[in-house]
Amino acid sequence: MKIAAARGIAHALRCALLASSLVAASSGQAAQWFVLSGGAGVAFSPQFLTIHAGDSVTFLNLGGYHNAVADDGSFRCAHGCDGDGQGGSGNASDSLWFATVAFPNAGTVGYFCEPHGSPGSGMYGTIEVVALPPPVPVVPAPSGGAKVDALLAFALALLGFLRLRQIASCRAIESAPRA
Repeated sequence: MKIAAARGIAHALRCALLASSLVAASSGQAAQWFVLSGGAGVAFSPQFLTIHAGDSVTFLNLGGYHNAVADDGSFRCAHGCDGDGQGGSGNASDSLWFATVAFPNAGTVGYFCEPHGSPGSGMYGTIEVVALPPPVPVVPAPSGGAKVDALLAFALALLGFLRLRQIASCRAIESAPRA
């Protein structure tokens, strides 16, 4: 019964975390993503994740003796991360823990759990960090110079005047007495 309840809680947590990640991702701002470890198995979920440069990933341990270590050594996390300046420790732990890692640059970052995997095998995952597309510049409407602009303004004024005359003519016809 305890295993079924834990699986239900883990599933609900996964759904809530996915929903919050999707909302953050759709807002156009840096997003917060979540990778779960442990719980009912020896795996990271999701195992493969694609994010944008500037986003962060929070690793959450739902139970079991785990940590998250970058293949290139850029992070080693469990209760915080080694060298985080806040006394964090990347030593594997069987308690509930979380650690957040920022990914400012595009590239591929592999990671694994020291007790259960190694780079690319066992309990491992990959985060693909894609560059943000460049902002679309706002380009003013082309101008043909002062003479062309004056000609366009005159043409628009003339069209407006002709339209007003047409409307006045129609009203005059409508209001004329009928025989």
